Amino acid sequence: VQTFPDAAAADEALNAEPVPEAAGNFHITDEHLGEGGAKQKYARNIAAIRTLFQLEQEHRGATVEEQEVLSQYVGWGGLADAFDPSKDSWAKEYAELKGLLSEDEYAAARSSTLNAHYTSPVVIRSIYDAVEKMGFKSGNILEPSMGVGNFFGMLPESMADSRLYGVELDSITGRIAQKLYPEASIKVAGFETTDRRDFYDLAVGNVPFGQYRVNDKAYNKFGFSIHNYFFAKAIDQVRPGGIVAFVTSRYTLDSKDSSARKHIAERADLLGAIRLPNTAFKANAGTEVVSDIIFLQKRDRPIDHEPDWIQLGKTEDGLTINSYFVDHPEMVLGE
Repeated sequence: VQTFPDAAAADEALNAEPVPEAAGNFHITDEHLGEGGAKQKYARNIAAIRTLFQLEQEHRGATVEEQEVLSQYVGWGGLADAFDPSKDSWAKEYAELKGLLSEDEYAAARSSTLNAHYTSPVVIRSIYDAVEKMGFKSGNILEPSMGVGNFFGMLPESMADSRLYGVELDSITGRIAQKLYPEASIKVAGFETTDRRDFYDLAVGNVPFGQYRVNDKAYNKFGFSIHNYFFAKAIDQVRPGGIVAFVTSRYTLDSKDSSARKHIAERADLLGAIRLPNTAFKANAGTEVVSDIIFLQKRDRPIDHEPDWIQLGKTEDGLTINSYFVDHPEMVLGE
C-alpha cells in the first residue's frame, strides 16, 4: 500500500501520466531499411531527430514504436541538396533543418554529407554469417564508427550474449544510437578518444573512407588515411586471435602505397576479402563506390615474412588490383 503525505499528492499520483515503458536493444527486421528517394530519407531523418529531442527533453528511453522511427535515420550522405540555399526545390527543407538543429549540430550534419553512408542489411548479415562460420559465438564486440548502429541491430540470436561497445563521432547520430541500443556501451566521440587494448573479440563495421587523416597521437607517425587508421587502431584493440571485419574503401587493398598493408599484415592474418559491386550501397546510401569487406585475425606475434596480399598484381585485362583478387577472382562480386 502506498502512503501519501496528503490528499493532493494522492490525487496527483492517481492521475499521473504513466511513463511509457522503455525498450531494450532494437532488432532490425526490415530488409530494405533506409532505402528510398532523397526527400523520403530527409523526412525520416527529421522525424527521427524530433523523436530524439523529445526523448531527451523528457529524460527517458525510447519505446519500441519510437525506436522504429529512430532506426529510419540514415544520416546526410547523399543529401547535400538539403544544405544548399540556392536549391529552390529544397528551400522548405533547408529552412526546416536550419531551424531544427543547433549551430554545431548543423555544421556536423553538413560536413557528413560526404561519408555518412550506412550499411545495408544484406551486407551486415553476410558479415555475421562469415564470422559465425569462423567459430565466433559471443564476446566483446566493438563497432568503431557505428552510425546509428545497424550492426548492433542485426546481431544474430546466436551471438546475443555478447557485450556491445560502440563509438560514433557525430553527436545526433550517436545520441540516436544510444536510444536504439540502451544496453550497449556507446561513446559519442571520435575513435581516437577511446582505448581498450587487447579487449575486444570482434570489431565490425563500415569505416569512414577518404583521403583525410585522424589526429591520434599514437598513430600520427604512420600518416594513414582515415580508413587505414581504423584498421590499425582496431587491430590493437582486439585481443590476439580476435577478428576484425570491416567494410572499407577498395584503396585499403589497391593503393599503390603498400605501407598500411605492411603495417596490418605484420599484426594480423588476412582470412579473406570480398569485393562488392559498386552498386552495393546505392539503394540505401545513394553512393556508387567500389568497396571491400576485409576479414583479419590478430596474430599473437609479428609475422616475419611478407604475405602476397601486400603487393598489387595485374588481371588478364591489365587492371592493377591487389594480388589477392588476381589470385581469387571468385571473391570479386560483379565484373
